[in-house]
Parts: sequence; structure tokens; C-alpha cells
Amino acid sequence: MDLDIYYPFNIPFFTDIEFISVKFVNNEDHFISIYFIDGDKLGKQAGFVFSHTERKYQFPKDSIITIITQLKPRKFHCFIKLREGMKYIYP
Repeated sequence: MDLDIYYPFNIPFFTDIEFISVKFVNNEDHFISIYFIDGDKLGKQAGFVFSHTERKYQFPKDSIITIITQLKPRKFHCFIKLREGMKYIYP
């Protein structure tokens, strides 16, 4: 088991859900939050990435997420349908 891999909040790694591997890179001076999108509404928080760091995640297959920054907490910066093996770099 790789201890550098993170899972979204409240989704245990031992469930029967099919996961995909993705990486997030934050090049900003502030942290970013990752939220699930449920239909056309903001869902639960999935995770975060601290400033100037890279984090590996295992997300459920077909997840759609949005990025919200610490500086503009009411603005969705992008909507992303996650794909296996992709590296998402902000900004």
C-alpha cells in the first residue's frame, strides 16, 4: 500500500467502488479545495492541496469535481471530469 495516495473524504479505500488514479499540482501561494459536483450542485468536499505541492489521489471512476481557492471561496474555478492517470495543474 502506497502511503502517498490520498482518498476523498468519507470514501474508504476498501470499498467496492472502482477507483482511478489522478494527481493534483498546486502552484499557487494558497491552498485549493476539491469538491464533488452532484448533478448541478456543489457536493461534499473531497480534499485539498496545499500551496506548492503535488498530491496523488484515488477518486471514484466518473467523478466530476470543481476547484475552489482559499482567496475566492465563492467562485468555482473549473469543472473537471476526472480521467485515469491525468495530472491536473492549478493554475
